[in-house]
Amino acid sequence: MKKLLAVLALVSLSVCTQAQNAFKKSDKIIEGTVSYSKSKGVDATYGFNPSVGYFVTDKIAVGVVANFSENASSKNSGFGAFGRYYFLSLGKNLSTFAQLGLATNSATPAVGDKVNSTNVNFGLGLNYFVTSKLALTTNVANLINYTTSKSNSNFSIGFNGVTNPISTPTFGLLYRF
Repeated sequence: MKKLLAVLALVSLSVCTQAQNAFKKSDKIIEGTVSYSKSKGVDATYGFNPSVGYFVTDKIAVGVVANFSENASSKNSGFGAFGRYYFLSLGKNLSTFAQLGLATNSATPAVGDKVNSTNVNFGLGLNYFVTSKLALTTNVANLINYTTSKSNSNFSIGFNGVTNPISTPTFGLLYRF
């Protein structure tokens, strides 16, 4: 009986890992994620990140992204490009990806001078399709991040400075056409 269960588990795992990719070459996507963060003693920050992408292969998408966020002390906006690689699909509904992005950002503080910066980051995410065209999406975290501005630069790996990694994801919707 144990051998039969082990064989069934291996067959199930094999079927899952060989499932077809949710995307095809020349698919286009429109995606929007929203974020909210609030820490004790710190004003809340709201963000919206729309993006548009095009699949150059069944697993690789390239696109453009915008970034808008605001808190009590500043307004931020930015534009950039991304490359996304889908490395695991479990059936037609769940796809995981790694994403590399490059963006320019502008922060306008309530008091002080405007700060422009350039940001390079690497992160992970997933899409869960609720219909054949509409997916719930999450970007789990920026695992590697480099930011530079006129006055300084910052490099981080992992959840640097994050006390709760569960609170860092952004959630949104993806539409495939």
